[in-house]
Amino acid sequence: MSADFCQILCTGDVHLGRRPSRVPVEDDELSVRHVWERFVKTAINREVDVVALTGDIVDSENQMYEALGPLERGVQRLLDDGIEIVAVAGNHDHSAFPRLARALDAEGFHLLGPGGAWEEVQIAPESGETVRFVGWSFPQPTVLTSPLADVEIAETDEPTIGVLHCEAGSGEGQYAPVQRDALARTPVDAWLLGHIHAPTDYREAGQLQLYPGSLQPLDPGEPGPHGAWLVEVADQDVTAEQIPLATLRYQETAVDVSDCETRDDVEETVLNTLRDGAAEVGEQYPNLRHVAHRLRVEGRTHLHREIEETLREMVGAVRREVDEVAATIERFRLETRPDHDLDELARTDDPPGVLAELLLTLEREDAADERARRVLREASKATRQVHESSRYEPLRRDSETRDPPGREDLRSMLYQQGLLLLDELLAGRD
Repeated sequence: MSADFCQILCTGDVHLGRRPSRVPVEDDELSVRHVWERFVKTAINREVDVVALTGDIVDSENQMYEALGPLERGVQRLLDDGIEIVAVAGNHDHSAFPRLARALDAEGFHLLGPGGAWEEVQIAPESGETVRFVGWSFPQPTVLTSPLADVEIAETDEPTIGVLHCEAGSGEGQYAPVQRDALARTPVDAWLLGHIHAPTDYREAGQLQLYPGSLQPLDPGEPGPHGAWLVEVADQDVTAEQIPLATLRYQETAVDVSDCETRDDVEETVLNTLRDGAAEVGEQYPNLRHVAHRLRVEGRTHLHREIEETLREMVGAVRREVDEVAATIERFRLETRPDHDLDELARTDDPPGVLAELLLTLEREDAADERARRVLREASKATRQVHESSRYEPLRRDSETRDPPGREDLRSMLYQQGLLLLDELLAGRD
């Protein structure tokens, strides 16, 4: 390693103690613990100077004992290899991290700002590039005000890295909301942030504000590649590069069924899509072991009901493997169009004609049509009642089902259900 550089391997929102949703629970390679161990091994193999942990490494108090074992073992391995660790506590591990720091009592483990007070530490690795880290930790599960309100960071010639678990953006929220321009005004050269699970290497006024994202995606609301980030500091110049370590990927995939004439054609088309997708991402991401597809079914077809029945049978049941990568279907969304002429059907005043006119309105997203607005209002009311039912409380932990369907989702659902009903009505007319 050059004597002019300091290398930091960064991750956050690991959520040890939690398992990814809608994938086989018996597959240990998909566990968060497995990818955390790979992160530790990567830091050691790359001989980085510092590991930075941006909070929520442990999922929650009720999972703490399950999670603390892998966390403590990983931290100890890093320390034994001479890698210093800089960490902050997030809203999920606000009490677990201070407890771990007391248990380790190691000079190389730096938990910054426990109790909600800003703290700094200087790390001078063998590379010779001294870096100052400043950080703040959650004192309780929610913090409604910006932790930057009382921060005092002295300017220095040394490169300075801020470490913070927060909601960067609007400045409002329950989890330490901060404005991005406020982050940029602080005298630090880069921010390593936690809380947002989508990886984002954003720059504000030239300052790096990096959300490494979740180490392993936890639900379909976290698509794309995930892993650690290698941050390199040279004087006040900071660069960041993602290192994909995740063994799991959630991915939305389009399937065109326009040429399908039978139910068997639909099944073959979907299976070929899964096979080709597994081969493509497996070649690009060597650590990947599983792709959970959300299929977006498109095209003009008369097989609306056959497609829906076929895919319902395939979800969670089909597994296509290419080399070491398995592909499954976690959900599907129908966006097909009818192969009959809705405009022609809408010229009649019989039930198929009335329904065809409503479908055309939904297809055009005509907000001025009173019938369409009424149908959407009723659908919104019905789905909200279901969503708020106490029996569905466990589902609201998933980012995909945390909120009731929005207007666009409702419109799409109504349109597809309308096509199924239209097929039935036309069959009855014939």
